Amino acid sequence: MTAKIGSAKRQRILDAAVELFRSAHQVRKVSIEDIAAKANVSPTTIYHYFGTRDALVAEVAKTLVVAFAEQARQFFRSALSFPQKLQATTSGKIAIASATSDEVISKMMDQDPEMARFVEQVYHTEIAPLWHEFIEAGKSEGYVNPDLDEEVFLAYMDVLLAGFRARADLLEQWRTRLPFLEKMTRLMFYGFLRKEIDLFPKEAK
Repeated sequence: MTAKIGSAKRQRILDAAVELFRSAHQVRKVSIEDIAAKANVSPTTIYHYFGTRDALVAEVAKTLVVAFAEQARQFFRSALSFPQKLQATTSGKIAIASATSDEVISKMMDQDPEMARFVEQVYHTEIAPLWHEFIEAGKSEGYVNPDLDEEVFLAYMDVLLAGFRARADLLEQWRTRLPFLEKMTRLMFYGFLRKEIDLFPKEAK
């Protein structure tokens, strides 16, 4: 994925914001003045490029979304086995998120139309095709049901994405809720039935 290239000064501001958000214990107290000092620019320059602090946070969140997509590509197209790819992708996302503030994570799940469009675009142009490749590899290696319909799977992923947007509160203070999120991840991949049941039996003729 080719990231949009801005000026070096704009990128320096973004890098400074990311670093300060990662190191701060109370991220909401990181001010425009703090970021300006770190980036060696004036607060006016930040307002020139981003308008508001909230808009800057949104740009940092977009940077994180792109990082997720790029990391997924690296894992999915590596020489690792299917289980290793799945493990690496899951743990990698946790590692990126662990180094990111709750405020930025919250912004990723924001209902703001612009952010929602950006996440949708990255998902459908970058992530969905990677999932297609991943599922096909899983089928060939015997880990994914060969009867799984790709259209159904991608629709399922769309529903999950919409669900997390509707329940953004699930990701608030997520570091203290890792066991809960791990259980949700298992439910996503394995479902909740231990034995297969014929839910749609054919009528006896």
